[in-house]
Amino acid sequence: MKSGLKAAAVAVALVGVGGASFSRPAAAQQITHGCACLHNQTQAQISYRYKWGDGEWKTTSLRPGYQTALCWQYANAQRSSPDLVFELDVDMSKGSAWTKYAIARVQTAGNSCAQVGNGGHYNVSYRPNTNNGFIHITKRN
Repeated sequence: MKSGLKAAAVAVALVGVGGASFSRPAAAQQITHGCACLHNQTQAQISYRYKWGDGEWKTTSLRPGYQTALCWQYANAQRSSPDLVFELDVDMSKGSAWTKYAIARVQTAGNSCAQVGNGGHYNVSYRPNTNNGFIHITKRN
């Protein structure tokens, strides 16, 4: 190797914590959050709610074509977070049908979707064969 050149290697390991998967880069001191990213691939605004552990529910919405990160900022050296409890209103009519989904978080160096690695992105799309009447969540490849 020529002098002045540095080789960097990033090791990625999946660690199960409370039923969630986290992607952990070698430069762990840069890890500040546990995040998941939602991508609204529908033509309508979607409604969802979530809470961390036993915390308060936060109900919000996401416009069509937009994405958002659900993040927990770590406050301890263990870099752990409470469980993420997530529900999506899957009924696209005026009614509501809150459905719980398991959303895994990944460890990140920030709180934006751009910083969320593989395994932490989820598509919200129309459920097949429902004439766009219902939506669901699938893991993004």
